[in-house]
Amino acid sequence: MTPREMSVLLSQHAGRLVFATHTGPDGDGAGCALALAAALRSAGKNTVCAGLENMPGEYDFLEGLDENIPAAEYAPEPGDAIVAVDCGGADRLPEPLREHAARGAARGVKFCVDHHKGYSGFAEFALVDEAAGSAAELVMSVIEDGGFAITRGIAEALWTGIVTDTGRFSYKSTTPETLRRAARLLEAGARFDWINERVFNRMELRRFRLRNRLLASFELSDDGRVAVVSLGPGDYAAEGCVYADSDNFIDCARVVNGVEITVFLRKPAAGDPVRISMRTTDKFNAAEICRDEWGGGGHARAAGAELPGGLGEARAEVFGRLKGIVQNTRVLV
Repeated sequence: MTPREMSVLLSQHAGRLVFATHTGPDGDGAGCALALAAALRSAGKNTVCAGLENMPGEYDFLEGLDENIPAAEYAPEPGDAIVAVDCGGADRLPEPLREHAARGAARGVKFCVDHHKGYSGFAEFALVDEAAGSAAELVMSVIEDGGFAITRGIAEALWTGIVTDTGRFSYKSTTPETLRRAARLLEAGARFDWINERVFNRMELRRFRLRNRLLASFELSDDGRVAVVSLGPGDYAAEGCVYADSDNFIDCARVVNGVEITVFLRKPAAGDPVRISMRTTDKFNAAEICRDEWGGGGHARAAGAELPGGLGEARAEVFGRLKGIVQNTRVLV
């Protein structure tokens, strides 16, 4: 499906459009939902965002975030259609929204805009491009091809999505078109310097202390090629933090010279699964490792998965398997 076709279908939907993203929403997921909801609302559509709560404070500037409906409070209305952005499967939606999604495409997740590998086919209409550096780039194409205006608020939401998912234009997924889109967002009034300062250079004190706990958990394999860090329920509770407060913390460990695979394991509460975040150099394919070893997925250099049970057991298993992969020179490119 093309961006133009998606814009037409969204415009033609008669009921309410409910924009949602994956659990633990990040800059790309939230930026996409807020931008597309605002663009369609300006064209007279009935739109809401759901499940964008518990984001780190540095994202508070995103226009419309304060109007989000918490996932647990979302009450389906006749004619509702969920629009999943930056989310390739119903199992990645916030849990309270999954029941509605499970009712089937026609009554649940009707639309999807995503850029991850392994899209599950859960939506009736989907715009999926694995080559895109961010879902925000696809959403921007939907907005532009649909002829919707890009206000400063929409531009800043899209800018946030693009810069967070491309690592400030440092990942290989960054293309000339990525930079052209970014330039158009600046022309639309996005305060890029102010946003970058808030998102990348500032954090609340509780997050700073949580990051210190993460650094204290750092462990390196004997050959220096695999690094692991982790945070457990006690760490989050001690600093008054939630899952989203540890977003992007994996970057603290991946900067060590010689590290080729970095993994961050986090379990915010006792009843939660252990969530795995992985980053790799171009010698290894993170998406294939996460898929083959733990049934996860993602991108070639950034992927994830989940494991049941305790953090200690999961850390030992993941660290052991990754050291074996590196020692056996299992190169997945």
